[in-house]
Amino acid sequence: MKLPKSSSLSDMRIKVLLLLSAGHLVTDLAAGALPIMLPIIQASLNLSYSAAGLIALIFNVSSSVIQPLLGYWSDRVKSRWLMPLGCFLSMAGLAMVGVISNYWLILLVVLISGLGSAAFHPEGSKVSRLASGQRRATGMSIFIVGGALGAAIGAASMAQLLTLYGNTAGIYFIFPGLAMVLLFYIYRNKLPDEPRQIRKTRADNTANKPLIKVPRKILIPLLALIFVVVLRSWVQAGLTHFMPLYFVNYLGYSPAYVSSLLIAFMLAGATGTILGGPLADRFGRKNTLVTSTALLIPLMLLLRISGGIWSLVLFFIIGMVIVSTMAITVVMGQELMPHRVGVASGLMTGFAIGLGGVGVVLLGAIADHFGEPTALWVMTVTPVVALLATPLLPKDSHGKEK
Repeated sequence: MKLPKSSSLSDMRIKVLLLLSAGHLVTDLAAGALPIMLPIIQASLNLSYSAAGLIALIFNVSSSVIQPLLGYWSDRVKSRWLMPLGCFLSMAGLAMVGVISNYWLILLVVLISGLGSAAFHPEGSKVSRLASGQRRATGMSIFIVGGALGAAIGAASMAQLLTLYGNTAGIYFIFPGLAMVLLFYIYRNKLPDEPRQIRKTRADNTANKPLIKVPRKILIPLLALIFVVVLRSWVQAGLTHFMPLYFVNYLGYSPAYVSSLLIAFMLAGATGTILGGPLADRFGRKNTLVTSTALLIPLMLLLRISGGIWSLVLFFIIGMVIVSTMAITVVMGQELMPHRVGVASGLMTGFAIGLGGVGVVLLGAIADHFGEPTALWVMTVTPVVALLATPLLPKDSHGKEK
């Protein structure tokens, strides 16, 4: 459908994208802060690797499984309120982690934080698409970079706050959550929306139909894309949740050194995101995704034999390579499902990425039964499996809207 000139979305709306990116930053502070707290929680409660991994699993699954459902809702009903609500719940759950000493209650507040993340991401991704015009990968990169920066800032600020205030440091994260609620309220009328006729047509088309009804011709490319994102997320979650435990408990490094690794990884993710979108718009999304997947193989092998400053360098490079493809996979999913943009966003930013938490639990179980080096080998070979699936990925021409 050709839109009237007054409704054209061809021009990128930078201010809107920056607001959405700021919301993404605040929401994902928890993603960076929680791994910093995990070794402290494990030590204070005397948890096994599997029990510590379950905390990561709860956060990742709660922030992922519900996302396609919320995306389905947002495809039918305007749901801008999900974004400020998501920011607040994400920070409220994180604020409570440090003041609770009961393992099961910690799982509960981590669940609340994850649900906040789940509420924010599908709607944020959908509005970012509307604000991106024709440069979708670049616009999505602006949105995604907020999350990458949020994870980095969350890790750095949590490390600093822990030295000043101990386990109760998380309580201070409630303030950015409240600030973001206020900003979204002030600028609520500035957010772009689809023309009413398109919303009505989409709602009519999706009413009383299955959540996801995928044409057979795009089923295999969609499943391949989800599979690659899941494996990429296993590596990413392993680096941010399992590796801190490995460096502290097995290699004997200090928590301060591990914090520097995580901060480097997450800052690199922001750098990679900034580069990834423009590269994908220039050289093709599939080409960029395949190249980044292939690069992970030698990088993970080098990480196994590195130490000291070289581990820090490799964490930065690996973080840049992994996170650079996040915006790309979201756009690829949206183009495969142009009439289910919210669902596609939920699948890519939530369901597929969130399954990385399962990888952390598996790594923890392997470490408990076979030793930490074996778990690290599993992380090392995961990109090889992902690369084998890349020939089935969708071509860039799939699913483009007419």
